[in-house]
Order: sequence, then structure tokens, then C-alpha cells
Amino acid sequence: MPKVIRPRPKVENDEEFDNELPSSRSALASPYEAQNLRERIGAYAFASVVGLAAVIAAAAWLGGSLGSVGVRMDSGLDAVMRSAGLTVDKIVVVGLDPLLEQRARDAAMLEPGESMLAADPSAIKARVEELDAVGGVSVQRLWPDQITIIAETREPVALWRDGETWKVIDQHGEVFVQADMNDHLHLPRISGAEGNHAAPALLAALGDYPELAIRLDGAERIGGRRWDIRFEEGVDVALPADGEMGEALRALNFLQAQNRILELPVSRIDARHPDRFALRPLPGAPPSSELGGA
Repeated sequence: MPKVIRPRPKVENDEEFDNELPSSRSALASPYEAQNLRERIGAYAFASVVGLAAVIAAAAWLGGSLGSVGVRMDSGLDAVMRSAGLTVDKIVVVGLDPLLEQRARDAAMLEPGESMLAADPSAIKARVEELDAVGGVSVQRLWPDQITIIAETREPVALWRDGETWKVIDQHGEVFVQADMNDHLHLPRISGAEGNHAAPALLAALGDYPELAIRLDGAERIGGRRWDIRFEEGVDVALPADGEMGEALRALNFLQAQNRILELPVSRIDARHPDRFALRPLPGAPPSSELGGA
């Protein structure tokens, strides 16, 4: 389609006509507005120059180190926080006994009256976690004046053999860094790969049956899926996979109450079958029989 050129109206004196048309800038900006714009640009430029000069002067005052400016600014913010009353006034520790609570307070290294801004929860948490007897630490900064430390006491529950070394583990299966196994020889002994992480579930299941729990001597993790446990009477019990462990312990507890099964002349009880236990007699003992499960 051909392009159509729109004709321009004929004017006797084009040059005179163009000179009479005001530009869009002139139409929109009065002399007052233009002056105001120039003044604002000048003010912004002046403020930028003054700010830069202040930073350079501060750096020179601090010995020429621009990096030191940030440190001094932090100090200034702390001073502002203190003047506004935003300082550490209350340090609350939740979940620990009084003796351990005081140790956690000391480890936190908090001073009443210091700026809340300087009380960094992450740094406090890291310092408190260095206490071997404390676990599950969280720190909350509650404005305007309170720091709350929430933690739990780590309880030694078993000894776990890691290769050739015995280590003390807590209720979550975590290893104590500083604990001496010789101070915990009364605890049951756990062995096997990843046995430390599976031990809390085993000990919790046995806790439902005090008659069995008080007799536990040790346990070995088998194949990462089940346990062989040993009682003080010298009897080993092969438990089924973890999912069926609870039912097997219930049946074992019943047979102990009814037949004193752990006191029979047997060396091993296989509790992996859902309907019956198989007994291995001690050398020289009468042939074993199969006892029905409860």
C-alpha cells in the first residue's frame, strides 16, 4: 500500500511561525521551577561532597584506615542503643539445672548493660555449645532488653564402641567429647556401625519394661536393621527388625514374668519368629524346647 504523506498547512512565513511556537520544556517549566531544580541539584551535590569529606576526615583521624571507620560506626551505634535503653537487662536460661545454668551463663559471656545490638545470638549459641554437658542450644534476642537461652542437659545413657575405642553417648546418640568412659562403666555397652544413633530407640523401647531394662548389659547392632541384646544373666536375645522389636520385647517381658526365661540354662534366645522363641541350651543342659510367645 503506498505511503501517504500528510500535507503541511501552508504558512506565509514558516520561520516566523517556528519562532512563535514555545518548546515543550519552556511550556512546562516556568523560570521559578527551573531555578528550584537547579537549587536541588546543587544541594544534593553539596551533601555528597560533605559526606565524602566527613568519611575521609574520619579515616585520617583514625590513622588513615578507612576500614576502621566501620568499627567506630559500630561503637557509635552501641552508644545510641544504650542511650535509648536498648541494653541487656535480663538473661533467662531455660531447661538446665541450677549448676549447669550458671555454667551456661558464664559461657554466654553476656554483661548486663551491654548493647542489645552487640549480643549476637549466633555467637552466644556457639559459646554455650562448647559446654560438653549442654545440647540443643537456641538463643533468642527479645527486644528491648532480654536474652533467652534455651538448652537441655545431655544425659549419659550408654557406652558405644567406635572401632577400638569406647565413647559415652547421650540420649540422642551423640558422643560426649570430654567424658571419660571410666566414670560411666555402669552404663550398657553398645557396639556396631551407627549403633550410637539407633541406641536411643532401643533404650526407649526397653524403658517400657523395667524388669528387662535393669538387666540390660549390652547390645550389638546387626546389619543396620536389628539388635542382638545381652542381659546380665549371660543370655543373648536376637531381636527382629526394628519395626517388630516392640512386640518381641513385650513377649519377652511376659515370659520373664511367667517363666523366668532369662534365668533358664540357655545361652541364646531367638525372638525373631513372630509366634515362638527358640532357645539354645548351655553345654550340658537338657535339650531345649520351644516356648510359645505371649
